[in-house]
Amino acid sequence: MTTTIGVDIGGTKALAVRCVDGVVVADHRVDSAGPALAVLVDALRRVSGPEVEAVGAGLAGLVDYAAGTFVWGPHLSGTRLEVREALEREFGLPVTVDNDANTTAWAELQVGAARGFRNVLVVTVGTGIGGAVVIDGAIYRGAGFAGEWGHSTFDSDGPGCDCGRIGCWETAASGPALGRLAGEHLSAHPHGSLARRIGAGPPDPMKVAAAALDGDGEAMGLLVRVGRDLGRGLAGLIAVFDPDLVVVGGGFGSLGDPLLDPARRAAAKTLFGGSHRSPPPIVQAELGGAAGAVGAALMAAHLLRR
Repeated sequence: MTTTIGVDIGGTKALAVRCVDGVVVADHRVDSAGPALAVLVDALRRVSGPEVEAVGAGLAGLVDYAAGTFVWGPHLSGTRLEVREALEREFGLPVTVDNDANTTAWAELQVGAARGFRNVLVVTVGTGIGGAVVIDGAIYRGAGFAGEWGHSTFDSDGPGCDCGRIGCWETAASGPALGRLAGEHLSAHPHGSLARRIGAGPPDPMKVAAAALDGDGEAMGLLVRVGRDLGRGLAGLIAVFDPDLVVVGGGFGSLGDPLLDPARRAAAKTLFGGSHRSPPPIVQAELGGAAGAVGAALMAAHLLRR
């Protein structure tokens, strides 16, 4: 049996898991606020043990896979962090470091929704939008940073993005996008059903999503808007890559059909040549929000077999 640990750190949380032959046997979630390296080490310590043979880490942002370095990301603190070196020093074990969308893709390829598929797009939707490209069964990294389509321009007159640019796709189709729309809605409808459900103050996107899932019409309307913009962006990716399958993961992407159904309709409606072709299936990641951490642990196991 092979025992490895993996961690996925994004804009709001870090999740660490211990896996035995790819099966999660322990997990721990911590707040990701603070120095990224300290958060990674703390989360991994919580699930480590004497039987662990290797370590994997997935980080949201630009990761130099070959060097094991976190270069930069809009949702994490620190730049040019020598993550692999730090984790090897901390745990004395082999370490692999990758972008969190790539670790998510690896998990879904090995034990999730993408099993048996060769050409796949994985889109992670949470605090932002990340992505991974799988071509002929292998993760495609380009010159190093492929899959950062969350920061392609979606609306040149749109809101500012955490990356410093204007109108990125993730400003329209992510958890914070739902929170922003809910804030605008509450300002215009302070006595509506959504206001009665979630109260005053800046709206938490997941509380808005929970209200939608519980049948609140105002919240569902906002979630549908976000889903449509997710689908419009997916249509562009499908036109470029023509994949066999699109897998949507991440914490917000794990809402499932209430988000994905409007995304599917919008993708089919706006896909280039849509009247002459069918879009690929757009499915939810089977491993949900845990996929990035599980994939990091599975990458660590793969490192041992190389």
